[in-house]
Amino acid sequence: MDKWKVINAIEQTGIIAIVRGTKQTEILQIANALYDGGVRVIEVTCNTPGYLDMIEALAAEMGKKMFIGAGTVLNPITAQLVIDAGAQFVLAPDLNPEVIRLMHEKCKLTIPGVATPTEIIQAHRLGVDVVKLFPAGALGVRYLKEIRGPLNGTAIIPVGGINMGNVAEFAQAGAFAVGVGGELIDKNAIAEGNYSVITDKAKNFIGTFLTVKGNQEYTLGLQGDMNI
Repeated sequence: MDKWKVINAIEQTGIIAIVRGTKQTEILQIANALYDGGVRVIEVTCNTPGYLDMIEALAAEMGKKMFIGAGTVLNPITAQLVIDAGAQFVLAPDLNPEVIRLMHEKCKLTIPGVATPTEIIQAHRLGVDVVKLFPAGALGVRYLKEIRGPLNGTAIIPVGGINMGNVAEFAQAGAFAVGVGGELIDKNAIAEGNYSVITDKAKNFIGTFLTVKGNQEYTLGLQGDMNI
């Protein structure tokens, strides 16, 4: 898998959907609801029970329409397991050179977690293309804006605490995209079997983010499959 295809899909849609703590029986309905809302990049976190089975199911059923990834990848063993299950990219809450090295060997995208300029620069030295600013909600929009002063060439994806109240601000501050979990994967709606809520939320997040970024081509239609 060409990692640049994943990066392109992230940039075009502006959203990585983060699935955490849901049931295996729900994953395909969640993915289809997200897809209908315009999401093309989805991750299942590795602290979700049954995450490998979920990744396998997504790769089998949605792999021609969405890019499937794994989140909360803390070590190279887990990275290898999720790749074997069908993951095309991984995210982590930390900067782990061993995970990065393995993903480079597999020619797959890795998005490590960073919180300081030092970590961002270290990630660049390790050959990382995109970083995850975590926890973005606690660090704040102003923090992102200020670190992009000297590091404005860095593709930064804020994750943690992203919601409809601040997504436009993060886009305005220069976020490459955002990762959205609980604010998008509405567990009450899932419990009620009302997956259209997730579709509507996905459209709102994508539309808001891309309108600020000026990507009207994708925003207007929320259409077209990525080159997967």
